[in-house]
Amino acid sequence: MLRVVSTILLGIALVSADVVLVNDNDGTEGRSICVRTCSGTTVMGDTNWVDTQDPSMGMYTNINMTECEFVAPPNVVTTLNGLGNHWMAKGGSATYSVTPTSFRVYVYTKDATRNTQQAKDLKWSITWMAIGYAC
Repeated sequence: MLRVVSTILLGIALVSADVVLVNDNDGTEGRSICVRTCSGTTVMGDTNWVDTQDPSMGMYTNINMTECEFVAPPNVVTTLNGLGNHWMAKGGSATYSVTPTSFRVYVYTKDATRNTQQAKDLKWSITWMAIGYAC
């Protein structure tokens, strides 16, 4: 009996939750009952930073969101974290190539670091939050 009541209360809470996603990156509107928030981090000291074709222009990392199970590209917000010099970097909040399962962040680092190893030593990472549709 208690399990039934708990399930009913959870269902009411889910239906009445005030979550509204006006639209996603594809312009899809509605389906608020299907909205999912998912977040993660690339983990300080363990981020896979890759030099751009011209290493003097910075680096990038790809973020995997497969576990979020989005059905369309979500809205993504990011931040660049670290132990130092990340405040001088540019681009840590700009996302590229957003799909339901991944996205990329480029970081311009001319004044902040000289190479990807220095970014790893300074434990640069990306923390992200994505809001999108799961059905």
